[in-house]
Amino acid sequence: MAESVVRLSPRQKMINLMYIVLTAMLALNVSSDVLDGFVQVEDGLARTNSTVGRRNDAVYSSLESFTAQNPEKGTPWLEKASQIRRHSACLYATIDSLKLAIVREADGADGNLQEINRRDDLEAAAVVMLSPSANGGRRLREAIDAYRSHVTSLVSDSVKRASINEALSTDPFRRPGTVSPQKWEEAKFENQPVVAAITLLTKLQNDVRYAEGEALANLLAAVDAGDVRVNEINAFVIPQSRMVMRGGKYSANIVLAAVDTTARPEIFIGGKKLTDEHGLYEFVTSSTGTFDYSGYLEVSHGDGTSTRHPFSSSYTVMEPTATVSATMMNVLYAGIDNPVSISVPGVPMNAVSAAMTNGTLTRKG
Repeated sequence: MAESVVRLSPRQKMINLMYIVLTAMLALNVSSDVLDGFVQVEDGLARTNSTVGRRNDAVYSSLESFTAQNPEKGTPWLEKASQIRRHSACLYATIDSLKLAIVREADGADGNLQEINRRDDLEAAAVVMLSPSANGGRRLREAIDAYRSHVTSLVSDSVKRASINEALSTDPFRRPGTVSPQKWEEAKFENQPVVAAITLLTKLQNDVRYAEGEALANLLAAVDAGDVRVNEINAFVIPQSRMVMRGGKYSANIVLAAVDTTARPEIFIGGKKLTDEHGLYEFVTSSTGTFDYSGYLEVSHGDGTSTRHPFSSSYTVMEPTATVSATMMNVLYAGIDNPVSISVPGVPMNAVSAAMTNGTLTRKG
């Protein structure tokens, strides 16, 4: 290819240089309409943060009220809620301080978040967030990582946990027009106008409020997650023995039993599951003596866990016997009434019946 021999005059060179500079300025200039759009988004996010903050306050107050009524049950969960509240407030305040630092870097020491003058400044955010002296971006990323780990440890729902991880992700990613992934802080704040950086940080505060709310709601739900749900309550009398000698003491426990008829506990005796869903345990005895037995009830809870409740008891088997004796004399006489006492140990008198041959028996008393 032949080399061009056209020589430009100094004036033409100056015009070409000015054109290049003007093009660069137009490329860097951010439309005022775009800046106004960021302001509107920022205002909307700020209102949302206030609303979510009030909702989180209400959830925390509910947990406080429950703990005041039942300190033993509620205190462990309230302590965890207080920790997440303090951690959230600390991270929220850190983001606020970075927002103010960016505005003051752009507008000077008197910069005000409510009235940003140099909204289109492209250097202030990078100075605060990326410069080695301030390094606010790296510190913020590390704070978010610690907060995300804390919050997700308190959320049992895997779907909600994944949503929080995504909202608070600080993984490197590649912006359109770049060759390789950038660090989180570089991708977020490099060459960003002040108003855009402030909006991004407010959006991050919104994510913090969301994560805090999910953790608090999970803690409030966890207070009762291990409880057994019931839909039927009955009173039972459990006597020590149904048979009492005259002059002896009758003992019985009167209890209130609550059950869930839709999810009855599983009962195991001697390692075998009881098939009767109502808990009736019965069998035929084969030998006399005193016998012990034990087992456990396995109860499922709302949080997916289960607990075992052991029990034990004993029973005595006696040979069937009956006592028949003449109360007035040792022999029976024909033609007259002969009083006879009949009893069966372990059987109430009104449940005893008797018959005889060569005569008749009539109950008296």
